[in-house]
Order: sequence, then C-alpha cells, then structure tokens
Amino acid sequence: MSIYRYKYSTKIRFSEQVFAHHFLLRCVPRDTNSQQIMESSCIIQPHCKVSYSTDTFGNILISGYIGNFHADFEFTSEGMVELIRKKNTEELNPIFLYNTALTQPKDKIKEICAGIHFAENASTHEKIFRISEEINKQLQYTSGVTSVSTSAEEALLQGKGVCQDFAHTMLAMCRIFGIAARYVSGFMEGEGYTHAWIEYYHLGSWFGFDPTHNRPADPGYIKLSHGRDYNDCAIDKGVFKGLAQQQMEVYLRVEQIQQ
Repeated sequence: MSIYRYKYSTKIRFSEQVFAHHFLLRCVPRDTNSQQIMESSCIIQPHCKVSYSTDTFGNILISGYIGNFHADFEFTSEGMVELIRKKNTEELNPIFLYNTALTQPKDKIKEICAGIHFAENASTHEKIFRISEEINKQLQYTSGVTSVSTSAEEALLQGKGVCQDFAHTMLAMCRIFGIAARYVSGFMEGEGYTHAWIEYYHLGSWFGFDPTHNRPADPGYIKLSHGRDYNDCAIDKGVFKGLAQQQMEVYLRVEQIQQ
C-alpha cells in the first residue's frame, strides 16, 4: 500500500459579473476496495452553502448555488489517499456492457476491431493490452483538437485526441468484444491536469487500465468517479445568468508521501 497527497484546484474567471450560479462538482475521491480516503476537503469561493450526495454510480457530488453577482468561481479539493493493491470486487452492473452516444461504434471502429486478432484462449487481460496497442497505433495524443462532446468515432477519424478520447475509444472496442468496461475520471501522480482511463470487468473484479499511456492504472492513480462515459464523470458542471465568457486555470499535484 502507498499513501499519496493530492491538491486540485480550478479557477474560472468570467468576463462579466454573473449571478444565479448553480454548480455540480465531482472533485472529491471516493472510497473503494483499493482506495481509502484518509483526509479530504473541498473549499469553494465565493462562499456558499453546499450539499453532499452520491449519484447512481456512487460518485460523490457537491452541489451549490451562488445567487449574488460574482466574477470568479474557484474550488480546491485536497487530501490524502491510501492506495491498496487489492482487487476492486463488485457486482457487475449490465449497463457497462452497452454503449452511449460518445462510445457508439461506427464504421471506423468496426473496421479496426475486425483487424484485431487474439491468441487462442487469450485472457481478458491479454485482450485489453491488444486493444490498447491498436488504439495507440490509431490515435496520436494531441490537445486542442477535440472537445468533451467528441465521440470515439470522430476522434479516430481524425487520428488525434486526448485522454478522454483514448478512454471513449477503448470503451467502444471493449464492448464490441463483449468486455464490460467503464469510464474513470481522476488524478495521476505528478503535476498537470485531471486524467481519464477505463476499468474493465474480469471474474468479479474491476481492473484499471490507462490507454493513453498503454499501461495498467496502478500505482499512482486516484479515482474520482466512474460512469458510462465523460458525461457521467464531469468534474464541473454549471449554469448561470449573464452574458460572460469563461477563462479557466487548473492546478493539480499528486505526490507519494509514504510507501
């Protein structure tokens, strides 16, 4: 087991004052069989009343409302997590066998999958590695060319994307081969931005895999949420009144402090 400290903050600057701001955050890690939260806090500015709840997948939700005029919105999530080398056992929800609009396989994905061949009696783990290898041949990591609404098929057609596109593509391919899989949002050791990977189901347990880096998601991966695709795991969703443009600044640092 290892202990990691994390600090994640997002600051949004509005070009004009806004008000009646409703927000929903998924920025706090959750307890799982392989991840235990030792410390956790979330500070939101401007100060407002918030409520904590969980969604249908068990992800922690923070919802709030800022009625007054404001030109900045900031939230900081920090704490310590103990990562345990233990199987994440859980009963399978059949929903993770079915695709969404973002992962629906079309001609390009079907064509690539038709060219993937597994060794006889290949295990699910071996199939996952083979699928990821093919994705990394087809997709080049490039920022700024896709958005959160880009589907796996669209990303593959242009051959470029970021972690969420790698994750959506792998979900689509896993489900073609009958492997239950789900989207994961969280933190990865180091400095930078939030990350996305997948978990696949095998013999009663979920296993993390990072197709962007073509490797298992262990160690140094802190899970925030999981769902069918990005839309179930968005870290920050909000609506407000006012004709304002938004500028976002993000800070993330994850470091191991004990092994």
